[in-house]
Amino acid sequence: MFKERGCSKNRGGYSVKDVYKEELTERFMEAVGYLNRQLHSYGLDEWGNLDMTVPQIRTMVLLERAGPLRMGSIAGCLGRALSATTTVVDRLVEKGLVDRAWDPSDRRVVICRLTDEGKQGMGRFWHVRRERLQLMVDFLDVERLEVLVRGLEVACSADKEIHGSRESGQSSG
Repeated sequence: MFKERGCSKNRGGYSVKDVYKEELTERFMEAVGYLNRQLHSYGLDEWGNLDMTVPQIRTMVLLERAGPLRMGSIAGCLGRALSATTTVVDRLVEKGLVDRAWDPSDRRVVICRLTDEGKQGMGRFWHVRRERLQLMVDFLDVERLEVLVRGLEVACSADKEIHGSRESGQSSG
């Protein structure tokens, strides 16, 4: 474990602690990148069976997380043109994964939501990933699993703090 005592500046002006943190950061980035690629590849196998494009998958994930959304909101969240979003949603409607409804208070507004089949598809997608994670957990002994869980909880906590500070900065500006 790195100790703060004895930490001195090197010729480049960086402390040993700074250099070590940079090394740990790189190792963290590599590990997270590896796990993301592994988990995505297993999830994509499930979507491959449904003949889905990446924009369709992203739309499905957004609708699952955010719930029913206006077409314009989907386009904005995913950074796409409204016309491109409409095309993607059209394909999802054809597959029976998404349906459209009109807002009763404004018939010009189209609300998109996952169908029951779409929700089941998302459930299968996340289940495949969970199975992969379970294989990794089964491989670890209790001590290593405990270290891993603590580290992930620290990462989640940091992310929540970052997210909270961004939201408070947006609301005050």
